[in-house]
Amino acid sequence: MVNLENLKDEINLRNADLRSDWWPFVQNMDDIIAEMKVLKEELDDLNNKIGETTGMVKNLRKILIKLEVIDDRFIF
Repeated sequence: MVNLENLKDEINLRNADLRSDWWPFVQNMDDIIAEMKVLKEELDDLNNKIGETTGMVKNLRKILIKLEVIDDRFIF
């Protein structure tokens, strides 16, 4: 993953000279989109981990109720 401060500095340098050449702008957008893709992948991974954890907790709750360790009347 690219350091966001370095990316910010690089984009600012490219933007300093945007008089007639649009290529730096295109590069900036490509870099931003690439960083957004990395962030989206990390959020998807986190969402999967949260989903797995929720499933494990629900399964543990069912097991504890079956073993009569806890009473399901008091657990929501």
